[in-house]
Amino acid sequence: MPAITARYQFYREHKYVSFALNDLQRLIGKTDFRVPEEIIKVRHTFDEVMQMLKGHAHYEEESLHVLLKQKNSAIFARVHEDHVQLDGNVAHLKQLLEKTLQCSTAAEQVGAGYQFYLEYMKFVADNLLHLHEEEVILLPELQRLYTDAQLKKVEEKTYAIMTVEQMVHMLQVLFPHMNPTDRQAFLSDIQASQPEKFAKVWQKINGELATEEREKLVGLLGI
Repeated sequence: MPAITARYQFYREHKYVSFALNDLQRLIGKTDFRVPEEIIKVRHTFDEVMQMLKGHAHYEEESLHVLLKQKNSAIFARVHEDHVQLDGNVAHLKQLLEKTLQCSTAAEQVGAGYQFYLEYMKFVADNLLHLHEEEVILLPELQRLYTDAQLKKVEEKTYAIMTVEQMVHMLQVLFPHMNPTDRQAFLSDIQASQPEKFAKVWQKINGELATEEREKLVGLLGI
């Protein structure tokens, strides 16, 4: 199994975020906007993905941007502005989606659906650039300003308040979109900060790992 990067790393969950955004785009792309039931399915998935995005942005503001503020670094300003504009962008998309249910003819429904698809496609593109900026600009700045031990405390606070069930659910959602190095990093953090919870998490999650990876992790984590 490859060694984890020399510096502590945030943003591994971006792999899932980008998957969710693109998976919704594929759903929208194949939706027949003449069929209300299909639109309602899109609306349900759209609401779930947008709620996830808002929660992720809140975490970054409260847990990561605050670290930069404490060191008088304003490098996060543009990323912060993206977060500020998120509610408005989501509301605009939701309005376009609702319009597809209000059209009176099939031609109008198809046209409104296509307009929604185009606007959502741009939204995804903008968000992928946003994720990229966080990883290539903000992460190196955090690593420059803080030691690994200091950075690890961010996730330690999170795991201290999470239940075992919440941890298991998080890993079940994230792990299919990550590589072995990412999975090891998450498990190692939980083990170091919450060893009692980790023992229960491992019992519930290890069966979802490939046999070879599971056996390597047993050795690497000293389980």
